[in-house]
Amino acid sequence: MKLTVIGAGSAYAPEIFDGLIARRDAFCFDEIDLVDIEDGMPRARIIHAFALRMFEAADYPVRIRLTMDCREALKGADFVISQIRVGIWRARAVDEQTGMELGLVGQETTGAGGFMNAMRTIPKALEIARDMEELCPDAWLINFTNPSGLVTEAVLKKTKVKCIGLCNVPVNMQADAEKALQVEKGKLQCRFAGLNHLSFLVQAQMDGQDVLPRLVELLGCHETLMKNIPKVAGVGDLIRTIGVIPSPYLQYYYFENEMRDKQLTEWRTERKSRAVIVHEIDEELFRAYADPTLTEKPAQLAQRGGSLYSFAALNIIQALLGDQPWEMAVNLQNKGAIPGLEEDDVVEMNCRVSRGGVERIAFEPLPQQVTGLVQTVKQYERLTVEAASLRSRRLAVQALLNHPLIHGYRNAEAVVAMLEQRFPQYIHWEEV
Repeated sequence: MKLTVIGAGSAYAPEIFDGLIARRDAFCFDEIDLVDIEDGMPRARIIHAFALRMFEAADYPVRIRLTMDCREALKGADFVISQIRVGIWRARAVDEQTGMELGLVGQETTGAGGFMNAMRTIPKALEIARDMEELCPDAWLINFTNPSGLVTEAVLKKTKVKCIGLCNVPVNMQADAEKALQVEKGKLQCRFAGLNHLSFLVQAQMDGQDVLPRLVELLGCHETLMKNIPKVAGVGDLIRTIGVIPSPYLQYYYFENEMRDKQLTEWRTERKSRAVIVHEIDEELFRAYADPTLTEKPAQLAQRGGSLYSFAALNIIQALLGDQPWEMAVNLQNKGAIPGLEEDDVVEMNCRVSRGGVERIAFEPLPQQVTGLVQTVKQYERLTVEAASLRSRRLAVQALLNHPLIHGYRNAEAVVAMLEQRFPQYIHWEEV
């Protein structure tokens, strides 16, 4: 059985290897192909050497190959994990800076930065998917590439590849909920609905009892959030007001001014954005990975936001291969599961994954208090996918006009102009 990892130079890659080793009794791969581009090869070589040490120390026999030939690596693959960043970390820094230069939120997965990321990334993701159609048509694509929901939507709308989009945010939110309720893992059943980085914990049951009101009260008091997203005062009041638990990324929408002002202050005084901070963490991680005595993932990987990263991906693979179904939140086409959204919209929702594939778990309509925001951002996503796949400048501007963090036509035009100026190697309009 063969696994192909595209974007092997990612700091997250050791999470995958650690997860594979931990699940060796459930399933094993005999081949792992690691793929990266020339700019990513210095890091990818470190990851490759570290992987060899990890599997050797675990007495896990597997052939691990590093290559820049993506098509060759895809041949015969059973599973493909995509974790690419088009333009590597420097492009992320530009994405974030673009928003801040315009006085907008500077973030890699939403707003101006998320849009620029998507416009570079979707064409490359579609190229990979079309190669998969030819070279490994039966393989599953597990997409971690950001913006995950948009990339997954493009692949599922424009190709025939079996694709599941994953994000570790719901996994971390589940862990936060278990900690708040002081219950052991597996006792609490949480269900999520919405979009990637814009989803809500809408159901929580334990022993058949609804515990969401209790959870709302507890998290409303403690305001537990992801380590890599700064907490804004008032999150607890928000949780109690809307009565469901929002993804931490929703702070960029509900507390836009505070999040933007904090980013601008850090950027203007310290010349630091999240991209710069992440790069510094990555440099430390890669120094650790390069240590010839290191054979296990280092603890500081959790600082990168990588906590429970492999848990999501490897549970999916195990469920698809095994006899034990697994329920978790994934990004998949709606197909009527969430009323009020289109059939082919990619949404983040609970699904039951098994050897037979992926079964959507139907939901009631989204709570009225969050529906408007979800539908507005989804319209932005639909247009962005079309703009990127058709290379249409007109649709790109239209997409931004629908995004609640862009604020009008002049900003929309400015973002597209900056995209053209700063990434001319990736942006080639076929329709102006």
